[in-house]
Amino acid sequence: GYLLLFVVMLCSCNYQKKLQEQIYFNDLLDSSHHTLTTYQATIKIDDRLLIHVSALNPESATPYNLSATGGAAGSSGGSATTGSTGYLVEKDGAILFPEIGKLKVEGKTLLEVRSELLEILSKYLTNPVITIQFTNAKILVMGEVGHSGALPIVDGKLTILEAITLSGDIPFTGRKDNVLVVREENGERSFARVNLQSHNIYKSPYYFLRQNDLIFVEPTLQKVKQQNNQIFITNIALITTVISTLSTSFFLLTYLKVIK
Repeated sequence: GYLLLFVVMLCSCNYQKKLQEQIYFNDLLDSSHHTLTTYQATIKIDDRLLIHVSALNPESATPYNLSATGGAAGSSGGSATTGSTGYLVEKDGAILFPEIGKLKVEGKTLLEVRSELLEILSKYLTNPVITIQFTNAKILVMGEVGHSGALPIVDGKLTILEAITLSGDIPFTGRKDNVLVVREENGERSFARVNLQSHNIYKSPYYFLRQNDLIFVEPTLQKVKQQNNQIFITNIALITTVISTLSTSFFLLTYLKVIK
C-alpha cells in the first residue's frame, strides 16, 4: 500500500514538473506591474517601402504613385529604386520618389517618413493621405513550433510572443525557457537566449523583433531521447534485415553447392 502511494506521489510530482515546463510566465506572482515599453522599427538599407498617396482629387495624386510596371504612374520611364514591390532603400539610405527626387529615409520610422512626405505634398495636393508599410521586412521561426517559416512585419512591429503564436505555438516537445534569437544589426550578428516562462521577457530587448531576426526553439531532452531511440530502432531493424538477407544468401549458396 505504501509502495503504491509512493509511486502515485512520484508520478504526480513528475506531472506537475512537466506541467510547469509548459506554462508561460510561470514565475509570475498574483500581482505584478510593468511599465509598458514602445518600439518603432527604423528603416534600413535594402528595405522596401510600399508608399501610396491619395488626395481629394485622385488624379492629382497619380504622379506620386508607382505604376504596376515601375516608376511613377503616367511616366515613361522607371527607376532601379522602384517597382511593383515598392521603393528600395539604396546604399545611400535614400529612395527616389516621383516628382520629388531623392528622399533620405534610412534611420527614420515609417511615421517620420509619412510626416515628411505629408509636409512636402501638402504644397501640391489638397488633403493628401499617405500610407507606408514595409514589403520585405520579415523574421524567421525555426525548430520545435507548430509550423516553421517566415513571418512578415508589415507595420514594423512584431513581438516574440506574437511570432510564436503565429507559428502554431511551442508544443510539449519544445523548450520555452531557452529560445534562441539571432539578430543582425549594424554589420554585426548577436545571439541571445530568452525565457518565455519568465514575465521578465517583457523587459528584454528581444521582446520586440526586428527585421531579419531568427528565432529557434530547441527540442526538450525528452524529444531528443525519443528521436535517438527511433534512430536506434531503425538502425537495429536495418542491421537485422541485412543480416537476414546475408544469412539467406549464404544458405542458398551452400545448398546449391551441396546439390552440385
